[in-house]
Amino acid sequence: MLRNAMGAVALLCVVTGPLWAETLDGGEPVTPAHLQQMQSELDSLRSQLNGVRASQNETWLNERRAQEVKSLVREVLADADMRASMVEGGSTAGHNGKNFFLANEDGSFLMNVSGQIQGRYVATFRRDSGADDGETGFVVRRAKVAFAGHIADPRIKYAIQLAVDPGSDIAIADKIVMSYDLTDNITIWAGEDKGPFLREELTNSNAQLAVERSYVNEIFTLDKVQGIGAIWEPTDSVKIHGMWNDGMRSGESGGGSNAFTQAMAFDAQTIATTQEGTVTKDFDGDRTDFAMTTRIDIRLMGDWNQMSDFTSWSGEEMALFVGGAFHWEVGETHDGAFNNDFYSWTIDASYENQGWSAFVAGVGQHTDQEDTAILGGATNFDQFGAIAQVAYNMDTGNGRSIEPFFRYEYIDFDSAITTTTFAGGNDVAHIITGGFNWYFAKHAAKFTADVVYALDPLPIGQSGLGLLSDANNEDGQVALRGQFQLLF
Repeated sequence: MLRNAMGAVALLCVVTGPLWAETLDGGEPVTPAHLQQMQSELDSLRSQLNGVRASQNETWLNERRAQEVKSLVREVLADADMRASMVEGGSTAGHNGKNFFLANEDGSFLMNVSGQIQGRYVATFRRDSGADDGETGFVVRRAKVAFAGHIADPRIKYAIQLAVDPGSDIAIADKIVMSYDLTDNITIWAGEDKGPFLREELTNSNAQLAVERSYVNEIFTLDKVQGIGAIWEPTDSVKIHGMWNDGMRSGESGGGSNAFTQAMAFDAQTIATTQEGTVTKDFDGDRTDFAMTTRIDIRLMGDWNQMSDFTSWSGEEMALFVGGAFHWEVGETHDGAFNNDFYSWTIDASYENQGWSAFVAGVGQHTDQEDTAILGGATNFDQFGAIAQVAYNMDTGNGRSIEPFFRYEYIDFDSAITTTTFAGGNDVAHIITGGFNWYFAKHAAKFTADVVYALDPLPIGQSGLGLLSDANNEDGQVALRGQFQLLF
């Protein structure tokens, strides 16, 4: 078009040249018609020049857009190449809204990675304990990293959890499990995990109502045990757990035992030893010949996922669960604990509906002492504990909520305190706890504050709860606790 415009200019010069020449030479003057013709031709030329400029600008803009599109295409292709290389490598990674994960292309291998951090402040006050009556300070109560998934086949599963000891910052194995789904409703597993006994213990520490589990739970829990187990779901509403294991706390770091059967009658020098040597997690270092545990849970209403905590979220439909468990343990033959046997039982129920939640549980333990002389003439014990708690979750908007709660506990040691060397001299204890949860992202980010008040002397301290042992007849211990939790 530029060439056309230049040609028009030349033509105009050719046409008008003679006219101007005649005028300059004194020839026939230029008439108005001539001027009008020249103006028309100039206007036409100006229009063509403007068209040329517009065409050139449009061409420049199109080239600019083309360069931008090419750059965008290169970026998309580079991203596609990266994704293709990951697929070719047989792996994917990301966050599924709950956990970080690693997996191969067809999903036959999977690893979920999760973690928990609990930072806590505790202030405990007691009277005339013979030690510091006011203990205060901060502690990282829990710091855990867990890995779980399946190998080669979704039915072949594993779970390993590492926990940092709050007193030493040493990381130890907190859970080691291998499992296999025999059928859609039967799973077998082996390793170290919580014994299927107390509902409160089986509920994850990150989903508790108060800052910490109850005093009753800490006295009667099996905690971590070693063994093999099976989970059977005969119907959609029933779950049955069975386990053959090495006994109470056999999966704990350094080994463990029942303080009221295998240790209570001995002084500090002999409590931690047996004829075979120090109590350990190894097969020849525990205090048990064998133990059997079974638990049944029944879903009367609601969804099984609602049983994973003690909170009813706003708008949550009604749920009702009942459960019970039994544990029988035979002490180590020919050891320093005189083969003391025991059995324990528990029943519990929980309710959730539109923000309201409630939980009640009872637990008992019967000991079978082989040598009563060492206990000053005491025979067997029948101990009992009970817990009841209630809460109401109030939605405050933006995914946040506040949940006040109250808990009551009762424990009867059945003369196990007054007839042994345990301090305190009181066989019955009543404990109340009140506080609130402030949820920022449900259990993933929450602040909990509560006050624990022991109406009676506590013969056995539980520092993980912020409760310490009391002197004889000195009641009224108070623990103030605040905690912030993050899950990832």
